[in-house]
Amino acid sequence: MTGKIFNIQEYSVNDGEGIRTTIFLKGCPLKCMWCSNPEGQRKETELFFNISLCEKCGDCKINCDKNAVIKNGEVFPKFERELCNECTTFKCVEGCTKSALRAAGEIIDAKDLYKKIIPNNVFFVKSGGGITLSGGEPLNQPEFVYEFLKLCKETTINTGVETCGLFQWEKTKDFIRDFNFIYFDIKCIDNEKHKLYTGSDNSEIIRNLYRLSEIDSEKITVSIPVVPGFNSDDKTMDDIAELCIRLQIKKIRLLPYHNLGQSKYEMLGKKYLMESIKEIEEYRIERIKNKFENYFFECKVE
Repeated sequence: MTGKIFNIQEYSVNDGEGIRTTIFLKGCPLKCMWCSNPEGQRKETELFFNISLCEKCGDCKINCDKNAVIKNGEVFPKFERELCNECTTFKCVEGCTKSALRAAGEIIDAKDLYKKIIPNNVFFVKSGGGITLSGGEPLNQPEFVYEFLKLCKETTINTGVETCGLFQWEKTKDFIRDFNFIYFDIKCIDNEKHKLYTGSDNSEIIRNLYRLSEIDSEKITVSIPVVPGFNSDDKTMDDIAELCIRLQIKKIRLLPYHNLGQSKYEMLGKKYLMESIKEIEEYRIERIKNKFENYFFECKVE
């Protein structure tokens, strides 16, 4: 069983307890404006171009199968991204001696992925850590995730998943309970606002949260990306708190907006839509944290 990943981050301490290896899977049904992993949105492999490493040698043009490398005025190389997105060989990456080009997206077998992470098990055991699946949306590759999860469970590796909540319940319901913890994104309750900022409504996301809470609400931590101008107001946070109380979810994780992923958009040839938005002030995050604690939630900021 194969899946597609775009990064393996070792020695992570922000994606669950202890020292963890976070595996980022390709493909996401949402297109959040503030997404810090835009290379995880499309399921297809994509070309990363780091212009600061480029010496304009022209090898990418020579090796390109799609004639996607052009000169646009004084700009060289320039990549015709629609043609790049059709590519399956990425010979330009192989021929780039300065590592200015990278293919974001690797097909990997579940067993091979397990072999990559198992040497870190000694750190998992000593620190109480393990594996966290992230993305993209990992549960949009359910068969692959199930196979990998079974391998981890055979050696009692602690496993967690970070999900945007938009996945097919019927394809995940038989194994989702096997995760030790679930970080479940809730961005806002208002359906129209959610659709405007993420490209999708949240009706199925809320339904999936209900379904999960009926299995085991103790495993769920609701993650909230706190984005100025979108959901940092009191009403939105009160609405989320009321939903969690109703579902007996007791843990909240606040993720303050940052623009650290902006350079990735440039490397993918995409426009960053949040350029004018400033990072949220620390005192506002503290106020939101206090609000949830006043509701008797266990709340942490990452």
